[in-house]
Amino acid sequence: MIAPATARKRRPSTTDPEAIMAPLYSAEAEKAVLGSMLARPDVVIDEVSDGLAKDDFFVPSHQEIYEAINALHNSGKAIDITTLHQYLADRKLAEVVGSPGILAELAAGLATHLNVGSYVSIVKEKSLLRHLQHACANISQSVQDNQDSVTGVLDNAEREIFQVTNRGLTNSTVTAKTEIEKAIQLIENYQKNRGRLFGIPTGFHRLNELTTGWHGGEMIVLAARPGIGKTALALTFARHAMDARYDEKLDNWVKPGYCVGMFSLEMTNQQLMLRMLASYASESLQRIRQGDLDDQAMQKLCMIGEDMKQFPLVLDDSSFLTINQLRGKTRRMKQQYKIDMLVIDYLQLLRSESEQAKDNRQNEVAEISRGIKALAKELDIPIIVLAQLNRKSEEGKTEPALHNLRESGAIEQDADMVLLLHREDGADSEESNGAALPPGVKKYKLIIAKQRNGPTDNLEIHFQSNYTRFEDPVRHEA
Repeated sequence: MIAPATARKRRPSTTDPEAIMAPLYSAEAEKAVLGSMLARPDVVIDEVSDGLAKDDFFVPSHQEIYEAINALHNSGKAIDITTLHQYLADRKLAEVVGSPGILAELAAGLATHLNVGSYVSIVKEKSLLRHLQHACANISQSVQDNQDSVTGVLDNAEREIFQVTNRGLTNSTVTAKTEIEKAIQLIENYQKNRGRLFGIPTGFHRLNELTTGWHGGEMIVLAARPGIGKTALALTFARHAMDARYDEKLDNWVKPGYCVGMFSLEMTNQQLMLRMLASYASESLQRIRQGDLDDQAMQKLCMIGEDMKQFPLVLDDSSFLTINQLRGKTRRMKQQYKIDMLVIDYLQLLRSESEQAKDNRQNEVAEISRGIKALAKELDIPIIVLAQLNRKSEEGKTEPALHNLRESGAIEQDADMVLLLHREDGADSEESNGAALPPGVKKYKLIIAKQRNGPTDNLEIHFQSNYTRFEDPVRHEA
């Protein structure tokens, strides 16, 4: 006989918030990690500390014990039940934690330090799941609170999930001691490898010297008036970045180079590829577009095209992107293609959908600029963003300056580096150091108007108009 519905035992709903959000953790694995650290601190503490942070433990007493063990280890003191209990007692934490009883329980546990890697993995996985639970709750709340801003909700959701993903890779909370040690090691490495480029190559000898290359977390603004050659210079930067990368194990430069992502909001991917083909093949872009190529030139382009298929280059020519959409697309580029550098062409074509930006273009550009800088830091990649200068930069034929950045001073504030591209006029544009330049080559000035981590200066660079590419003057001096 089937029991009436009212008499049936209620089954827990899979949508019950309390059931869904019940915190996930393994008290046994946490105890095993701590027990291993107590049993063989000389062997396992560094391994555990590399894989876990305090908040990876769920049980509050386990968090305090973990932090106490690390504090004793960092101070060079002996670690056992007695010293650990005294450390906790001195800080009035012994009673809260339940010491010395809990310490005796940990020391008497059956876990072996030989399996500490497995215990750490369990604790870390449970921690990631808890953070994912928290992210899902935040996303759900964001959906409820922002039903009129779908793109904002999506950007928030991607950011929440990306932060959880990053927790599985790195821990952002570190002590000054750790960072100072890293800084000293970096300085020693600089000394050991004096003269070697440490960042991503720019393609220009003098620019490499002044900047040591492009570095992760930096926002580099390349600004000029329309038609001066911003896109051509950005493609030149991308070309040299993709050419080769430094392999520390081999202590040598290897191919292929760094993976570059590129958003082209103004030109199509096809137009960019035509420019790159002309540049690599040293063929006239105008002749290519007119179909005026002989068989030899066509064969050369096809061969170079086959080589270019191997380029670590990811393109996106979406138009009318919002800053939230761009950030979401870039995160996916980073996860899927492991991009090392990003180029955005160009900033003023991006939009924002926030309420604060609707009626004020300067606020909108400022929000976009802050978003790009935050993205560079979040993904730890250099972002080269092209920007336009205002018309005042053309008045009196003077060189452009920082205040000529169009529409917002926030760009100047957010950027780690600002490069201003200026075309020389008159006869001087066809000469370099008193000598005539090769046919078709013009002299430009690249002004480092701001560099947060280095000097400012003016550089001479050359533009090969036939092939729409910029070249290093060193090449013409050779």
